[in-house]
Amino acid sequence: MTGLYRSVAASISSAAIFISLSTFAGPTLALFSDDEARRAIIDLRVRVESLSSTIEEMDKRLQSSAQGQLQLLNENERLRQDIARLRGLVEETGRLASAGKNQQKDLYLDLDQRINQIDQRIKQVEPVAIAVDGTTYRVSPGEKIQFEELRELLRTGEFKKTVQSALAFQQAFPSSALSANVLLTRGTALYADKDYKNSILARQEFIEKFPNHPARPQATLNLAASQAESGNPNTARGILENLIKSFPNSSAAAEAKDRLKALPRPAATAPAPAKAQQSK
Repeated sequence: MTGLYRSVAASISSAAIFISLSTFAGPTLALFSDDEARRAIIDLRVRVESLSSTIEEMDKRLQSSAQGQLQLLNENERLRQDIARLRGLVEETGRLASAGKNQQKDLYLDLDQRINQIDQRIKQVEPVAIAVDGTTYRVSPGEKIQFEELRELLRTGEFKKTVQSALAFQQAFPSSALSANVLLTRGTALYADKDYKNSILARQEFIEKFPNHPARPQATLNLAASQAESGNPNTARGILENLIKSFPNSSAAAEAKDRLKALPRPAATAPAPAKAQQSK
């Protein structure tokens, strides 16, 4: 999503630069009449204000997000600043036209086209809804598309590609509201691919980063499974026992009890040999 915001900001900046250059150094082209110029300026001013309102609404949505996305808010602020500069240039163009200084027709047409492009790009980055395990999140269209591709890779058994896709998602959207779900998916794919060492690391990372997540009991159960498959039954036993104590009413705890029975029993410690009595 950050990349899309930067593209929008870059487009706005390019429009502003074009206005400045065209106003003072452009070639002589067909000109608007005074009435046409005023109508064009009014139209552009209204549309720039509409874009500004859209950005403010996006700010409100991001701020009310359950997890908050600081990085996106920062990018949104940069975008709003660029729109403010664009608004100022439109106002300056209107002032010059009112003073009798005709502006080039191509300037208005180009600016109109660029504002249309900016409007379309803003629509592409507005948050959309996605439901995951009964919870609805608001994310960027890019996040939603990439997360759905991630889930499809897991569903079709492309485990190595799933891991790669999860890592790419985490790098592209470090503050995403879907981060916990992506990390869970990565751990599942690693386990399915029999990469137990890294599946342990992924599940430990999830538990450390999201200790209060509803999936914590299941993630702990999966961590125990990874430890058991890695040849660490005693570690797995400890994790399962702790799971039962910490989340006694969870379905994961019920399954943990069954798994405890299947784990090999720890070897009994042999008693120390008694010391031989000294002969009197």
